[in-house]
Amino acid sequence: NGDAVGVKLANGEIIRAKRVISNATRWDTFSGSADSSARAGQALVDEHHTPRKEQVWRRRYVPSPSFLSLHLGVRADLIPAGSHCHHLLLEDWERMEEEQGVIFVSMPSLLDPDLAPQGHHIVHTFTPSSMEAWKGLSPSEYRQKKEADAARLIQRLEAILPGLAGAITHQEIGTPRSHRRFLGRFQGSYGPIPAMQLPGLLPMPFNRTGVKNLYCVGDSCFPGQGLNAVAFSGFACAHRVGADLGLNPWALPA
Repeated sequence: NGDAVGVKLANGEIIRAKRVISNATRWDTFSGSADSSARAGQALVDEHHTPRKEQVWRRRYVPSPSFLSLHLGVRADLIPAGSHCHHLLLEDWERMEEEQGVIFVSMPSLLDPDLAPQGHHIVHTFTPSSMEAWKGLSPSEYRQKKEADAARLIQRLEAILPGLAGAITHQEIGTPRSHRRFLGRFQGSYGPIPAMQLPGLLPMPFNRTGVKNLYCVGDSCFPGQGLNAVAFSGFACAHRVGADLGLNPWALPA
């Protein structure tokens, strides 16, 4: 009858439940013409059972770029005392929205030294990068691009961290393909962004979906991207499911 009654795993196992919660993006949860070629047969809900309003959502939102990410361990003497934890490096305003056009930097061990071994700091830096830039590469070409792009990113960071390249004691590189493979992100995307004009927060869908007993949670739901936002989405979804199952002793606001 079109209701959600469980999930079928890749190995063929079927798990039944009173309620199903998808922590995947809406592109991975619902099939549709916008992504049918890339995700054919992989979405949780097939195209026949995908509600019409999900097509409206696809027209309203598009995937944001992914990231090239570097997690670096560096000698503590690289970073002067009193340095700020967060930085944004933009060399050219005209290139801000281009591939790897802006760099974000976070050094959390400046706030909590226990996050890194004694005598070291953590430098997490990332720059927007599209999956398109990483498609069609052979394994060797992919490794070469990872190393080359990482080296170029480190070179650019020398503007705010002179001597960075020589102070690195540990390095891990993540690409859009890493985010897709290990995090299950559609196109490695950070999350949905408006396709045209800014619609504000309220048009973002809440946790219920057009499929009975199926809920969505995460950055494809209100209030959107970011740690605090998706944590709120999870809290709200748990409360919504509890209310729908009659488990909450209090009523939700109308």
